[in-house]
Amino acid sequence: MTQAAETDRGRRQLRLGARAAGLLLPLLLVGCGSSKVAQCNQLAEVVNQTQGFMQEFEAEIQTFSESAAQVKDLDDIKLAASQYTTAVDKVVTNLDGLVGDLQSTTLRDEDLNQFRESYVGVVQGFSTALTDAREAMELVVRVESEAELPAKIEESQQQTLTAVTSIENLSQTESQLINDVNGYCGAAQPPVEPGS
Repeated sequence: MTQAAETDRGRRQLRLGARAAGLLLPLLLVGCGSSKVAQCNQLAEVVNQTQGFMQEFEAEIQTFSESAAQVKDLDDIKLAASQYTTAVDKVVTNLDGLVGDLQSTTLRDEDLNQFRESYVGVVQGFSTALTDAREAMELVVRVESEAELPAKIEESQQQTLTAVTSIENLSQTESQLINDVNGYCGAAQPPVEPGS
């Protein structure tokens, strides 16, 4: 698989994760005590921070993809790879901040605490996988000659495959976790309008 295809696959998985996190947005809580409702909303508010920075990350990865498609020489390749590493650095910083925000969120409900801790694990996993992907791309950034490039791209692709697999698995875990939280909190998705 090519580096661009792996990057596109990883980008799709990150988008899935961001969309799954967005499922906490439309909390329509019914039949719960107000304390539980407030705690559910508090947790949802923190988790939903991902929407803004994931959209920014997707835009930056799109810019990387466009640059990567236009490369003409080693300098262009290194510049595109550098754009990717910069974008990943920003999202990892945001994910690490989200972990801190989640950990500092006080929830008295023991089940919500467990959901929060599980979500912290997922976010930390995303951060680790993205850091691994960044390090894989850094191999391309540091290439010194065109002769060295094919071997470094191959090494980068192998490392990226592992990161993408982790991201795929984490996206599935995140989606299930968010469904569980929504079910526990009594969240309902707004009805879909006919023809939508």
